[in-house]
Amino acid sequence: MIHDLKILNGNLELDFNEYTYFYTVIVPKDVKALEFSYKLADDTYVEVKNNELDKDENTVVLDVYNVNEDATYTFLVYKEKTDTVSGIDNYMKSLEITNNKEVNLYEVQLLAVGIFFFIIIIFSIIFKVPKGKKNLTGK
Repeated sequence: MIHDLKILNGNLELDFNEYTYFYTVIVPKDVKALEFSYKLADDTYVEVKNNELDKDENTVVLDVYNVNEDATYTFLVYKEKTDTVSGIDNYMKSLEITNNKEVNLYEVQLLAVGIFFFIIIIFSIIFKVPKGKKNLTGK
């Protein structure tokens, strides 16, 4: 019935398949409605419902039908979020965070070992029993 569906103003998380009925779509913050591109079989009709993207999370429904069959495709639409950071040094100007740096496994392991040894040293300083002092059992 429907073939080669694309979202023109957003990112469809999965490639379209006419037998998959639920999709996630990420759109820029300023998008007001999804724009679709698709190919239809003969005598097939499409009805788009709830295509007003007025919230950060929206549900758009695409009903496809002809004389013999029908299908409903649901698109969970999420608007992109921008995280801002403020600081005194930049006189409260907002900074957009866009760097998603991947951390190597060895860096995480090295950091964990360093923290472990730091904790051991701190505990040994805090709980050190001075020489010549008796402990709580009196020995």
